[in-house]
Amino acid sequence: MPIQDNEVTKQPELEADAHKSETLLPIFHMAYGSHMDTLDHLQEQKAETQDQISKSENRIAVLEEKAARLEATNAMLQELMDSGKLPGAVSAIIRANETKINAIHEKRIPKIENSIKKAENKISKLDDRIAVFRLKAEKLRSFSNVIQSFMIPNPQKRRELFKESMENLRNSSKDLLCISMNAEKSKLSKLFEQYEKSDSMAEKFKLGQKIEAVKSSISAVEAKIHKLENAPEMENANDHIVDKAIAQTEAEIENTDFLSNGDLSDFDKPIETVTLDSAEYLRNAEMSMEDDFNMIDGIINNGKKEERPDVPLFLEEIDFSTCDDATLQAFRESAKANMECAKEISQALSQNYDYERYTLNSEQALRDVREKFSDDRIAFVLANVLQGTSDGRISKEVKDFAKDTLQDVPELYTKRKLFLSSHAGLINLFAKTVMQAQPEKQVEKQAEKPTPEKKEPQRSRSGVRKINPNYYRQIPPEDRVITNEPAKVGAIIMTELEKQKIPFSAVETEKGVTITVSKKNEGAFHAAEEKAKDTHVRLVNPEVFRQIPREDRAIHPMSEKDAQETMQKLEKDGIPYSARLDGDKSAVTVRKSEAPAYFSRKKMKKLAQEVKAESPKQRESKSKGQEL
Repeated sequence: MPIQDNEVTKQPELEADAHKSETLLPIFHMAYGSHMDTLDHLQEQKAETQDQISKSENRIAVLEEKAARLEATNAMLQELMDSGKLPGAVSAIIRANETKINAIHEKRIPKIENSIKKAENKISKLDDRIAVFRLKAEKLRSFSNVIQSFMIPNPQKRRELFKESMENLRNSSKDLLCISMNAEKSKLSKLFEQYEKSDSMAEKFKLGQKIEAVKSSISAVEAKIHKLENAPEMENANDHIVDKAIAQTEAEIENTDFLSNGDLSDFDKPIETVTLDSAEYLRNAEMSMEDDFNMIDGIINNGKKEERPDVPLFLEEIDFSTCDDATLQAFRESAKANMECAKEISQALSQNYDYERYTLNSEQALRDVREKFSDDRIAFVLANVLQGTSDGRISKEVKDFAKDTLQDVPELYTKRKLFLSSHAGLINLFAKTVMQAQPEKQVEKQAEKPTPEKKEPQRSRSGVRKINPNYYRQIPPEDRVITNEPAKVGAIIMTELEKQKIPFSAVETEKGVTITVSKKNEGAFHAAEEKAKDTHVRLVNPEVFRQIPREDRAIHPMSEKDAQETMQKLEKDGIPYSARLDGDKSAVTVRKSEAPAYFSRKKMKKLAQEVKAESPKQRESKSKGQEL
């Protein structure tokens, strides 16, 4: 039976779920418009100030011309008076003109020149602000284009826009940091001058503190500039590295709160953080092209991929210091195959996507990948790619699929994330097809094999034992009832469920058991739970335990007799408490603020000394019976 008849999805459906970063674009555009409005206003102020300077310069020219005329008049009058053609009384006119000339040169022109100097200083400050806002606007525009690149289905066009936008973003960020550094250096110079002139030790102490703070700020800015200047070149990076850099940048933006300060126009700090982090993404991507865990030699061949259906998916706990060569080789081969599989999925999605009609033949894409890789590996690679994603274009059922697939996978195999150079909407469609194919696979396996004998699940090296894990996957997420129980109680519950033939799934560790049943069996499960607790251990006021925050719980192990006495005291004083009555493994829990009044410091100190003296294994063994 076909999964879906040539799954076809229109572009609007690909974008149906809003991408978190995409929803920020209107706000970025608004902030960009605000910066451009500010730029226009600053440019107007600059033009007005320049006009004032021109008018002032014209006034100076007029005054200088007037002074020159008065000087010429005085020279003429003095000559006529010396020749006797004019009376000596003319000297009063000469003195009056000289007073006017002096007023022009000593008062009026200097006053206008001072206003010109102030206007020029204003223009200088306006130029600085214009440069800052122009760079901020460019930074927002480039950052918006980076986000826009995530939405482009065509891989090559997506890479081109990302590289160009990221380069512009880094340049504008670096220029802004240089402006900031120059401002800090100017501030530092003024502080040094004040420090040298000051005769007060108290004032010098304060100035010294300010100087050190500014020096620290300059060092931080210089480090940021150095990081951007020494970032790997995008232009020379190959497609695989760029794709990983895109994925890492997108994840960074998804996890950054741009609205934390409440100001919709102030994105400088979060954008700067993303930009600085992105400087390392190419390096990280280059490193990840090598052995997935720094264990595999060489770089994966970019040529035609070898068909590797014979390579088993290796997901066991492994100790590299003690494992044998065969185990290490199996690990290396599996890790290499995982990376090859990721590249194969990206290629299959690209080859089976119609860029004109915006349609994906996800069935054919899966068939293409299946030619080279097993279903288990395909599912693991997809789950690894999607782990922890908050991308709105990835459906809840796909996110649940990824979570379930990696539920019991050791951290070794999840800490280094794989990447797909594909649109999130296409990955989501492909994942749905993979999910729908799995039940068919299970049916095929069951048809090939006789009903296997029931075997006791084996504990892994990590001490984890999975019971009926397939049943967990069969239960829709919204129908799951999940509880955590102590190991002994859990064992009794599971025995009771088996007696009643109630299906369940469980993950058992040395500390406890996590049991999952369907909602339709919730009543029967709780009945088994109550019976188990009555049989093994008695919990007193368990609701109080749940109400106390974990960090505020004071849990005190003691004998059951001591627990009974303590409970009586707490009951008498009206102090909320919770207790676990289980012989010598009993414990009483109260809030930390209440603990000193009921538990002696001497006893608590003695207990701490005992715990300190015990070996880790002893403490682990003892703690099993102290958990509430």
